[in-house]
Amino acid sequence: CMGLLNVHLEEVAFSTIRTYNLQHATLQEFLSAEELKCLPEEKQAKFWSGNMDNPSVAMAFRFYCGLTGLKSKAVQKAVFSGPLPNEINFSDRSLLFLFHSLFESQNIPFTEQVVQRLQPTQRIVFGLSPFDWMALSHCLSKCSHLKELIVSSKVPINYLVKICENNPFLVELVIGFNDFSKNDAKSFVQSVQSLEMLHVENVEATSLSA
Repeated sequence: CMGLLNVHLEEVAFSTIRTYNLQHATLQEFLSAEELKCLPEEKQAKFWSGNMDNPSVAMAFRFYCGLTGLKSKAVQKAVFSGPLPNEINFSDRSLLFLFHSLFESQNIPFTEQVVQRLQPTQRIVFGLSPFDWMALSHCLSKCSHLKELIVSSKVPINYLVKICENNPFLVELVIGFNDFSKNDAKSFVQSVQSLEMLHVENVEATSLSA
């Protein structure tokens, strides 16, 4: 275990007590996921259903999804059968957590099944990382029924185009806090001809008219 564990020595009376911990929490989370996937499916489902609101197991669940491909029907039912929120914000990132899990699983049929239950209006009012956008676009590009998407954080244009191209009923897009160049804005508009209304803040009107 050299290189994986930290060893802590404590002198107590005439003996030495050794305690160990992993050097990085990610290793512990991966090993936890590896251990959990070996349990009977019923125990896996019970554990995850009781811990989905626990942020300390979020990374372990992402590892679990990647290791198992979310193929367990029991886990699918226990974790993904409830109502889905329509907003990602600072106080509620459960939908983003779900997108992470589905992306890590790469279980396309199940992802399509889950995202068809999303509400047609989705709001993202929380700053997202590049990985967040990768996972979000992976999922939203498979739901095909979005009508309104409201984003108040920076969004990479390639992910935005991917979402729009796969949602032919999307008629309103509201984007704030972006710094699209004129060329990017023109390219984006040309790529999403299905949109009847387009609102992009911080982009000059002339860049959207050509």
